[in-house]
Amino acid sequence: MINEQLAEISNLALVVTIVLYVLALIGFGADLASSSQRRSDARLAAQERQREERALQSASVGADGGAAGASGAPLPADGGGLLGGAGADAPARPTTGGMSAQRFAFLLTGAATALHVLGVLTRALATQRVPWANMYEFATTSTAVVMLAFLVFSIRRVELRALGTFVVGPVLLVLLLAQTFWIVPAANLTPSLQNSHWIYIHIGVAIIATSLSILGAVVAGMQLLQSRHERVLTAATAAGHEHPEHWGRFGHVLDRLPSSTVLEGLSFRIHSVAFVCWTFTLIFGAIWAREAWGRFWGWDPKEVWTFIIWVIYAAYLHARATGGFRANRAAGLALAGFVAVVFNYTIVNTVINGLHSYSGL
Repeated sequence: MINEQLAEISNLALVVTIVLYVLALIGFGADLASSSQRRSDARLAAQERQREERALQSASVGADGGAAGASGAPLPADGGGLLGGAGADAPARPTTGGMSAQRFAFLLTGAATALHVLGVLTRALATQRVPWANMYEFATTSTAVVMLAFLVFSIRRVELRALGTFVVGPVLLVLLLAQTFWIVPAANLTPSLQNSHWIYIHIGVAIIATSLSILGAVVAGMQLLQSRHERVLTAATAAGHEHPEHWGRFGHVLDRLPSSTVLEGLSFRIHSVAFVCWTFTLIFGAIWAREAWGRFWGWDPKEVWTFIIWVIYAAYLHARATGGFRANRAAGLALAGFVAVVFNYTIVNTVINGLHSYSGL
């Protein structure tokens, strides 16, 4: 028996969740934009101070016949107007004691995630079953897991909060697609899914695997961008450019993120767990297929694409352990695996007919 009132509460909770995620995304974006502006101003101020210092040195050398140049140019009386202890990074530090945009966005994200989980739980209570029997429920549940994982990582390592824009953005996109194209009324399980404990185990592990693939793809993508940014900055510095600019304001955004080495290590840990989950997704799916259809493997499109995902992530882990094929090349394989995940979830579920067609709309 479907509790329609709880189902409506679930839908309302998820709609409000989307609104809060939009506000959080704006907050994270504002934090990155303000930081970019402060860093840009800091670099311009540093360049101006250096030009003034060189002008003072030239004037001192010209007036004293080189004597001042031998002993060093005189500094301003305040000791900090040109070379003061504040340094070039001083404008990058907020001067107000209020809540920063990043902290406000993070708190909004926490509230939105709590409401997100509430929407998933009330959907489960309304239907008296697990909340992942169709694409809509799978999307809402898996994105809730993504946000919970992001919050856990961000609490342990505060610098990862700078990834908020790049995590909340994809989650918000998936929720909008779910609410626009995939939403279906709360209903009982189809007969083919009833009376089987494997829907709890097989689909539950698949949700964790998909969620980790989403989060891992975000980290791997930012790793590639950060690695490129670091190479350009290193080359520019070696060429004598003290304040090299790369990618304009987005380059300042990348300055806020952890190094490519840190991101690569985090991506590897996430994908390692995801690979284990994809492995058990295949194993549990085969056992369930034996019970439901009388065979472990039947080359169903869903089975084939899940195996393809497993192979790509296995190649990623192998590449990461290979000396000449790690770091950025391995990250490319991780992103290829995510593309296969997206194809499996969208095209295979909605376009290609198979025994798993009930998992679609």
